[in-house]
Amino acid sequence: MHDPTNSTNNPRTAQGDRGLFRPQTRPEAHLPAGEGKAGNGQPDFMALLREALTQPGRVAECYHLFHSYSLSNALWVAGQLWARGEALAPIASFNRWKELGRVVKKGSKALMMSMPVTVKAKADAKPEDDAQDGGKGKASHTLFIARRNWFALHQTEPLEGAEPHDLEAKAPAAWNPAHALAALGITREAFQSSDGNTQGYALPESRRVAVSPLAVEPIKTLCHELAHCLLHSEQGRIEDGPELTRSLAEVEAESVAYLCCAVLSCGNLEASRGYIQHWLQDTSAERVTEKHARRIMGAADKILKAGRAAPAEAEA
Repeated sequence: MHDPTNSTNNPRTAQGDRGLFRPQTRPEAHLPAGEGKAGNGQPDFMALLREALTQPGRVAECYHLFHSYSLSNALWVAGQLWARGEALAPIASFNRWKELGRVVKKGSKALMMSMPVTVKAKADAKPEDDAQDGGKGKASHTLFIARRNWFALHQTEPLEGAEPHDLEAKAPAAWNPAHALAALGITREAFQSSDGNTQGYALPESRRVAVSPLAVEPIKTLCHELAHCLLHSEQGRIEDGPELTRSLAEVEAESVAYLCCAVLSCGNLEASRGYIQHWLQDTSAERVTEKHARRIMGAADKILKAGRAAPAEAEA
C-alpha cells in the first residue's frame, strides 16, 4: 500500500521531521560497483538505484492531506456507504474538498460522524459545581456530537481547470499503462478505501492493483503496486526467504517505481527517494543487498518492457 505515513501501519507514521532526508551514510548499502552508463545503450539501473538510496529526498505532502478519523467513525461511515450501495472512498468536509480542488455535487447527502465540541462553563456556575468536579475549576469540557459534515470522493467533481490525476493523462508517450497490466497479467480494480492519504494498494495473491483517483503521481503509484504483485506474493516471499520484512518490501516496491520513472522521465523523483529512505530508517541492521538489487532491477525491467509492448506482442 502506497502510504508511508498511515498511522494504522506502524512504522508508516512519519512523526517529527518530514523534511529533507540526509543521504544514507551506509557503505553504498552493500550494492556492487557499476557506476556510469550501460555499454549496451540500456538504462544503468544500478547507478539509478544507488542514486535512490543515497541522494537526498523529501516525503511528499500527499501522504497527510486528509484527516485520519477514529476507527469508530471510519466504521460508521463505511456502514452508511454500504446502506446506500456505494463503495468506500476518501472522506472530507465540504470546505476541505474545495481546498483540494474539488466541489461537492449539488444534491449530495452528507455523511454523519461524531465530532468533539468544546463547551465553555456557564458564567453563573455555583461553588458547589466546582466541588462536584473535584475542585479542578474546569472552565470548559468536551462533548461528542453527531454532525452531517462530510462527503465521499464520488460525491465530488474537480473544479474547472483542476489538474487531472488519471493514469491516461499522466502516462508518458513511450509507456502505456493498459499494455503493462495486460502483459503482466495484472488487473486494475476500482479504488476502494476511506483513507485519502493512501495513493494505491496491491493484492499480490489475486494479482490486482488499485490507484487512487486522487493519486498525485499515478504512474509512479501504479509501478509501485505492480512491483508488489511481481515481488511480494506468497510465492515471491518464499523464494526470498524470511529476511524480507515489511520495510524492505516497501523499499523494493518504491525502488522499482523510482527506476521506472527515472527511465520514463516522469514523476517526482525527490519524493520517491524520500519514501525509500523513510522506510530504510526502519530496516534496523538490514541492508539493500545485491540480492535485493537484482530483484528490484528485474521487476523494473519487466514493467518497462510490458508497457512498451503492443497488445499483440503482449499476448505472444
